[in-house]
Amino acid sequence: MQNNIRKKILLLILICLVITPVFSNNWVQLDSVQLAKTKAKIINNTASKKTLFAYNKLIKKANALLKIKNPSVTDKTILPPTGNKNDYLSISRYWWPDLEKKEGLPWIRKDGITNPNTQTNAVDRKRLGAMSQGVWILGLAYYFTENEAYAKKAISMMETWFLNPKTLMNPHLEFAQSVPGNSKKRRSGILDGRSIVKFVPDAIQLISTSKYWNSIYKTKMNTWLSSYLFWLTKSELGIKGSMQTNNHGSWYKYQVATLAYYLGDRELVKKMVRLAQNSLDDMLDAKGGQIHELARSRSFFYSCFNLQALVAIADLGNKVDMNMWQYQSDNKKSLALAIGYLTPVVDGEKWKHSTLKSINLNNLIPIISKAFKNFNTQEYKVLLSKIIDGNKQKKQDNNLLEFWLLNIIH
Repeated sequence: MQNNIRKKILLLILICLVITPVFSNNWVQLDSVQLAKTKAKIINNTASKKTLFAYNKLIKKANALLKIKNPSVTDKTILPPTGNKNDYLSISRYWWPDLEKKEGLPWIRKDGITNPNTQTNAVDRKRLGAMSQGVWILGLAYYFTENEAYAKKAISMMETWFLNPKTLMNPHLEFAQSVPGNSKKRRSGILDGRSIVKFVPDAIQLISTSKYWNSIYKTKMNTWLSSYLFWLTKSELGIKGSMQTNNHGSWYKYQVATLAYYLGDRELVKKMVRLAQNSLDDMLDAKGGQIHELARSRSFFYSCFNLQALVAIADLGNKVDMNMWQYQSDNKKSLALAIGYLTPVVDGEKWKHSTLKSINLNNLIPIISKAFKNFNTQEYKVLLSKIIDGNKQKKQDNNLLEFWLLNIIH
């Protein structure tokens, strides 16, 4: 089975070498026009205080990243079943040793309660997040400053994680979110890949004008991303992952749609948007509550988390002439209905479902900001202002860097 997949990947690589140059300038999250306007205003000193706050925070983070060791999957101390450190490995965060069993195995699930022993550097999840966000931050810093040191470090980090045979991650997630004592591969582990897909394609775009970047790097990165997309859509575990009906299913569709858009497969993007639209009937109740997510112990967080994936898919739909924002199923299920179910908490309405932690309104920001851009109604603008003002009162501005950069830099 593995040999067949490898042969298919090699064939896919050859195809990608031919088709990807045609589609090489596809920005995924970031708006290149908005970025250019923001850069001009920073240069000529007309940027707003909000933008300057985000910019200064960005540069501070980028400067810190210049000094770190490049993350690599080979730095883990727990080996995957293959014994190959190049295979990504993480442990599912809500699983704990069973105190009634010898040696605690197999571990048991405690939904919403993170086992800190699953989040250490003995496995790869933290390093994956650090790499993905790191190259994105460095890419943005390079774009705004044209300081080649930022691009050089971003390229070095990508080379370590994706390209160097000694340190690279093999392009699959066969052993992600594993559970000690249970040898079964887990389709839920595909969720870990979202940080690569969310940050890396745009990071490549951001550093593409650097003197340190070249066509060889670009081809090799496109090959890795193409191989990962192939694994998502053709492997046994990837196919199982595509059948999930909760937030895992939404983030799977997001990953496939994003990679397909970046690599130029518009039909695959459209397929994922259609699947996301069709999923609304099963995901939402008549009032817009997300059935699977409301059953979780952290129901508000997971309702936001799932909806963040869905609105991101809707934004990708815009790029391929599909308007998921206005889509409504025969049963009147829609994104607007789902958003409307969550937003009353902004005005102080009590959340009626289980939650182990206090409600964090920042989880709504990516959702409401995209809704405002696409529906352009005053309601969403007011809601955003209330959340942002609340953050200022609590002195939480530092938590909003990604929001400012993606949504309201001007």
